[in-house]
Amino acid sequence: MQQTIKTSLKMKKIPCSQCGSPMPELRLTQYGYDFCVNCSTVGAKKGVPIMRGVGDHTWTETVIMEEEDYVKFQELEAEENKAITNPKTK
Repeated sequence: MQQTIKTSLKMKKIPCSQCGSPMPELRLTQYGYDFCVNCSTVGAKKGVPIMRGVGDHTWTETVIMEEEDYVKFQELEAEENKAITNPKTK
């Protein structure tokens, strides 16, 4: 959730290089960003615990991935679980 702060200061606005919406010129001159805050917001990362090792020598690692990769991972997991619970018989 993003906040909007209302201020009485008059700021010069320039267009965002990615979406074209107005953004404060200070964002470019002071910090070097040519895109607005909305365009710079990165999606949340997801973590998946993975068990590694064998027997008494096991450990758990957390794999961090982008939202898009996590969705693909979940789809593959669902297909795998479906195949395990409903094996095809010949």
